[in-house]
Amino acid sequence: MPPVKLRRVYPLFIGFVVVPAALMLTVGILILVFGHQPQDYVFGTLILALVGTTFIGVVATLVVLYREAYVARLPTDFVNKVSHDLRTPLTSIRMFVETLQMGRLPDPDRQREALEIIALETGRLSGLIARLLDWARMESGKRSYDFEVQRVEPIVDEALRAVDPQRLQTGAEVVREVAGDLPPVRVDRDAIVDALVDLLQNAFKYTGPEKRIVLRAQRSGPTVALSVADNGPGIRGVDQKRIFDKFYRGKDPLDRSIEGSGLGLAMVKHVVQAHGGRVGVTSELGKGSTFTILLPAAEAA
Repeated sequence: MPPVKLRRVYPLFIGFVVVPAALMLTVGILILVFGHQPQDYVFGTLILALVGTTFIGVVATLVVLYREAYVARLPTDFVNKVSHDLRTPLTSIRMFVETLQMGRLPDPDRQREALEIIALETGRLSGLIARLLDWARMESGKRSYDFEVQRVEPIVDEALRAVDPQRLQTGAEVVREVAGDLPPVRVDRDAIVDALVDLLQNAFKYTGPEKRIVLRAQRSGPTVALSVADNGPGIRGVDQKRIFDKFYRGKDPLDRSIEGSGLGLAMVKHVVQAHGGRVGVTSELGKGSTFTILLPAAEAA
């Protein structure tokens, strides 16, 4: 469905709603002011109520149209973003392949460097395609999970190992805080590790140069809380309510320059809910964000 052209609705709204409503409102007020019979007051009150109801209904309709237009725009924005993300590694791969084919890099070291870049971009491309296929399986209900009772510590350590290259490249301070009395959890280990890695990668992307990221695991009543906290710019309250929706990204223009498809947090939410858990965020502008996954504790074997 194409986005609704709301600008075309405004003249109709003014001509067919605002003007008649203003006239009816004037009539109602005149009846109430100059009327002397009881029926005049009743009639004037009914007119005012009709005008108020009409106005509220039309405003509510415009709000719904605006939201529908925004939702209709999200898949298009997503396709454009994914197309750009696919085109970037493909362009690099094609450029270096053509350079090697034409013999423009006679130096073996330069050839090795070009091949390493091709391998890196190929891996990046494969990762993006795998992510899209994984999301398609989730949307169609075909994503399967292999649940087993697992200890929490190895899950945390595996997620941290997965982001080690980013930690070393950016020089970020990554802190591991795991309580010693954690019960096991019944999870698909790979899926939960992927969810934690998504949260960690977001923390790397959206924090500034002085990165400090804390991966914390602790008991919270009948659940185990896995949280990723950062010292980034924080998330606006209006964005916190929708940040786990598919295709949704914050409206901060600085965020637009950061790679992302708007699927990462939606996938995290899907995985966590499949485990009977919950995921949420607490954040304050200028004071960082904390994403928390709550998983039901399993009975000890």
